[in-house]
Amino acid sequence: MPPTLGSALSLGVRALFREAWLVAPGLAVAGLRRALGWPALAFAWAILAEAAFQAARAAPLDPFAPVRGMAAVAGAPRALGIAGGLWLAGRVAGALLRVAWLAGALPALGSAMGGERGGPDRFAAGVAYRLPRVLATALLGLVAEVSGGLFAAALALGTLRLAGAGGGPGAAPLAAAAALALTLAVAVPVALSVAVDAAVARAAVLDEPAGAAFAGAARRLLARPGTFVLAALAFGVAGALAPALVEGLGGALPGAVAAGPGLAVAGATVMLVAAAGVSAAVDLAWLGTVAALACAEERG
Repeated sequence: MPPTLGSALSLGVRALFREAWLVAPGLAVAGLRRALGWPALAFAWAILAEAAFQAARAAPLDPFAPVRGMAAVAGAPRALGIAGGLWLAGRVAGALLRVAWLAGALPALGSAMGGERGGPDRFAAGVAYRLPRVLATALLGLVAEVSGGLFAAALALGTLRLAGAGGGPGAAPLAAAAALALTLAVAVPVALSVAVDAAVARAAVLDEPAGAAFAGAARRLLARPGTFVLAALAFGVAGALAPALVEGLGGALPGAVAAGPGLAVAGATVMLVAAAGVSAAVDLAWLGTVAALACAEERG
């Protein structure tokens, strides 16, 4: 049986404190993943600005010329292809960076939970030797999550059709079927997302192949489904609220504006970095918790 939510959370937080140095590289990875999307945005803004400038130069008396120039470029297949290619390349590179991060961070957290020595050496060994299995598991998880999303979309469309059927003698069974479909449309993607995280944790911590990792994750999930889902929802809420609270605290500090524009900008920058650090810490705590739920009592 997997541990209870309290025990898994305790193990995950304890591992985070033992491997607190992981917050810094986690912050760097998050920043790099965000920066990988900038080339597509820079290209889009540059080509639109150039189109507006050339159109205004060609028709200086026409106030709508820049708008028409930007619209023409925005609909050009070549521009759309380049922008889309840059965006897709950034997304793929960011996903690979995330997988490499998981391949190193999860073994370090797993070692800390087991009372063993983690540290940078454990992180580097995980990236060097466990990345192929973690990558294969993540790719299989991507297929599962896409399939779950399509399944949820099909259920949602079916529910709309049932709702359009109107009343009548069969209204009660139709309503029950619609309620069941909506429940499954929400529950299946959440359960698949949690199962994928658990499988990735098993591949990284236990060094299992993708198939064995998913089989083990499914077995653990079915043993305590509520624990896995509740943990995922709790950390999802924490990951969304905690950074916002830190940023809001920076804006609510008395005298932040009166201190001068320079100090205000510096304070806002510090709060943004702090919020990103809190987000990285929450992510690490979730990784430790899901690793405990997926792997505890099975580590050799």
